[in-house]
Amino acid sequence: MLYTYVDEDEGKDPIGPSSPLELLSRAAVEVGLIRAGDPLDQNLVDYAKLVVRMCAAIGDNYLQPESPEETVGDRIRADLGAS
Repeated sequence: MLYTYVDEDEGKDPIGPSSPLELLSRAAVEVGLIRAGDPLDQNLVDYAKLVVRMCAAIGDNYLQPESPEETVGDRIRADLGAS
């Protein structure tokens, strides 16, 4: 799995690439869309960000327990660079 949170301490930063673009690149490599080290085509970036926004829309129905003014969807968009 490319991107996971530490279950026992959800307040910690995520484990995995710190750059959303790097995360998207690794995902594209994992599913065979590009080879390691190849740049992402802008169409792939746009598509991935659209999927992130669609998933985040689902998360908008849930508040962050540690930050009630923020939804889970807000966190997804921020972490994956799809604001």
